[in-house]
Amino acid sequence: MRRRLLGAALLAAGFPALAQVAPIPWHPKVGPPAPAAAGPEPAAAPDAPPRAALTFDSVQTPEPGVYLARGNVRFTYPGLVLTCDALTYDGDKGTLWATGQVSVDFGALTLSGSELHYDLRRGTGSMRDAYGSEKSGLYVLRGREIKKTGEGWYEVVDGTFSSCNAAAPPWAIRVSKAKFHVDHYAFLHNPRFKVRSAPVFYLPYLVWPIKPERSTGLLFPQVGSSSTRGFTTSSALFLAPAEWWDDTVYLDTFETEGVGVGEELRYALRPETFGWFHGYYIRQRSDERKRWDFSWAHVGRSRGEWQSQADLNLVSDANFWRDYQRDYSKGTAPGTDSRAYLIRQWGPYSLNVRGERLRQFLTADAALTQLRLPGVEWRSALRPVGRGLYVGFQTSADALRKEWATWSGAAYATQRVSYGRFDLHPFAEWPLRTVPWLDVTPRLELRATGYTRSLDPATGLYNGGALWRRYGRFTLDLSGPRFHRRFRGGAKHVVEPFVQYAFASADNRAGEVPVFDLLDQSGTDQNYVNYGVRNRVYGRSGRLVMDSEVSQARSARGPLSRSAGESSAFSPVLLSLRAWPSKTVSADLRLRYNVLARAVDAQSLSLSAATADQRQSARVTYLSTRTLGASSTSGVPLPPARELSVAAALKLWSEKVTVDPVLERDLEARRWRNQRVVLWYRGSCFAVGLEAGRRQIGDFRDTEVRVLVSLKNVGNVVDLAAGGAGYTR
Repeated sequence: MRRRLLGAALLAAGFPALAQVAPIPWHPKVGPPAPAAAGPEPAAAPDAPPRAALTFDSVQTPEPGVYLARGNVRFTYPGLVLTCDALTYDGDKGTLWATGQVSVDFGALTLSGSELHYDLRRGTGSMRDAYGSEKSGLYVLRGREIKKTGEGWYEVVDGTFSSCNAAAPPWAIRVSKAKFHVDHYAFLHNPRFKVRSAPVFYLPYLVWPIKPERSTGLLFPQVGSSSTRGFTTSSALFLAPAEWWDDTVYLDTFETEGVGVGEELRYALRPETFGWFHGYYIRQRSDERKRWDFSWAHVGRSRGEWQSQADLNLVSDANFWRDYQRDYSKGTAPGTDSRAYLIRQWGPYSLNVRGERLRQFLTADAALTQLRLPGVEWRSALRPVGRGLYVGFQTSADALRKEWATWSGAAYATQRVSYGRFDLHPFAEWPLRTVPWLDVTPRLELRATGYTRSLDPATGLYNGGALWRRYGRFTLDLSGPRFHRRFRGGAKHVVEPFVQYAFASADNRAGEVPVFDLLDQSGTDQNYVNYGVRNRVYGRSGRLVMDSEVSQARSARGPLSRSAGESSAFSPVLLSLRAWPSKTVSADLRLRYNVLARAVDAQSLSLSAATADQRQSARVTYLSTRTLGASSTSGVPLPPARELSVAAALKLWSEKVTVDPVLERDLEARRWRNQRVVLWYRGSCFAVGLEAGRRQIGDFRDTEVRVLVSLKNVGNVVDLAAGGAGYTR
C-alpha cells in the first residue's frame, strides 16, 4: 500500500515539474484567415468606428447614449452576437450589462449564463453561472464565473472542464481556476478528475492541449493494475513541433518491476515517404533482466525512382509483448520477421537490395534466427524476343547466417554458421497460338545455385565444402478446350479441362544443400502429369458466383500417396469449391480423397456472412484430417485433427455496443484451444472495454482479462489487467 501511495505521489508531482521546467509555448496559427462566425456582422473599415445593431420589444433611454432594452433582445457587434431578456447598453462608454437567459457568441466559443458584464472597447467581460461550448464540440466549460480576458483568452473560476457536453457529464475535471486560449492550450490549476460526483485523483497543475489539430502537451495520465506487475501508472508527453512529424515519450511505473520508458515517432517527409517507429525498454527490478522491443515501418520513393521499404520487428524475448504490451495478437506470435528493401526498376528489369532477419521462438529461452545481410537480386520479367518467344531471368547473391540454440545439459548454447549463396535462374516461355478455346504454353527453366558451405549428409552438420547445384525443369501447360453454355436469364457455365506436365532433372546432392528459404527447396527429380477440370458459373450480371476445381497428379518417378504400408503413383484427388451466392455470403469447401483408402481423409469448410451494411459479420471454419493419408515425402501418417473456429463482429444497440468473439475448439481432444471476446460500450463521450481470453497450446495455458476506460478526446485513462500463464501438467 505504501508503494502505491508513493507511486501516485510521484505521478502527481511529475506533471507540475514538467510544466515548470519545460513550459509549452503556443504560437498563432499560420494560414488563411478563418471565416467569420455565423451571426456577427462583418467588421467595418479600419477608419470607421465599429457599428452596433440592437433589436428589442421595448426600450428606454434613462440618459443620453444609454439604452435599456427589454424582451427578445438581440445585440450584434463585430465578433459578438448577444441575446438576452434585458440589456443596458452605454454607447458612450461601450459597456454592456445583460440579464435573464443570456447567450453570447464570440465565434470560437459560445457562453450562456444569468448575467454578463462586457466592455466592447477592451474586448473583456465576465459571465455569471456560465456554461461555455467550443464551436466544434471539442470541449465544454462550466463555472461560477467565466471571464473573457483578451482576444481568444478565457478564465474559469470554480468550474469544470470536459469533452462531454451532456447535461450531467459522466466525467469532468473540476478546477479552482483555469485559463484557456481557444484552439491552443488550457492551463488548469488544482484539477480534480471526477466520475459523476466521485473524485478519482488530483494534480496540482496540468497543461491540456485544446487544439483541433495535433498539438504539443502532456497526455492524460493512465492508471491500472496487473496481477503480475501490481499497481501501474503511465504518463506521456506528446510533441508536435512541425506538421511533418510528431513524437510521444512514455514513462511507466510498475509496482513490482520498476520504471519503463517508451517512444513512438511518426513522420511524413513527403506524401509518398512516411514511417513509424516504436521502442520500449525496462530493466526489471525483480530479476534485473533487460527487456525491450523495437519496431520500424517505412515506405519511401525518391525522385530517382528508387523505392525503399522497411518493416523491422525486434524483441528481447518471446514473452515481452504478453507481459508489457498486452497485445493479444502479438502475444501468440511464433516469432518476428524483419525486412528492408531498396528497389529500382528500369522497364522489365529490377534491382532489389535487401536485408532480412527471421526469428522463430522454439521455447521461452531458445530461438532460431536466420539473417540475410545483405542480399542483392537482379531480375527481368518475361519479355518478347521474337517469333512469340518470351525470356526472363532471376539472379541473386546473398550473405546468409543462421543462429540456433542447443541444450548443453545445463543451459542453452548458441550455434552460428555463415555462408554465401549465388543463384542464376533463366527461363523462357513460348505461348503457342492454336485456336481461341485452347491455350498451350511450354516453359523451360535452368537453375544453378552455388554455396560456399554445405551439409555433411552423414552428420547433418555445416562442415561440408563448396557446393554447386544444377538442374533443369520443363513444364507444358494445356488449358482447354473450353465449353460454355448460357442459360435463360443471362447465367453462364464454363467448363475448362487442363493438363500440366512437369519434368525436372535429378539432383544427387540434394541432401547436402543448406536450406534457408524456398529457393533451396525448389523441386528437382520430377516427372509427373497433373490433370483436372475447372468449372465457373457466372450470374446474370456477369459476377462470378461459383468456382470449382478437381485435380489429380500421376508420377513416373516415385510414389505420391502412401497408406498402411501401400504406395501409389497417383496423388490424392483434390476438390476445391468456392461460392458467392450474394455479395455478402461466401463458402469455401476443400476435400482430399485418398486413392488407396478410398475415402476422404482431409476436409475443410468455411462459411462467411455479413449484413448489407457490414454492421454484422460472422465466419465459421471446420477442418478435419484423418490418419488414412500420409506425407508424400516422408511417408509418416498425418496426425488426426478436427477443429472448429467461430469469429464474429457484431454491432448492437445503434452501434453503442460492439462484440467481437473468437472461439477455437479442438474437437479431437474435446477442449477449447482459444476463447476470446472483446466487448466495447461506447457512450456519448466515453467508452468501456472488456477483453477476456484464454488459449491453450499443448500443455501451456495463458489466461488474461483486461478492462479499459477511454474518454473522448483523451484516450485510455484506466487499464486493468489480470491473468496468468503456465503448464497444466
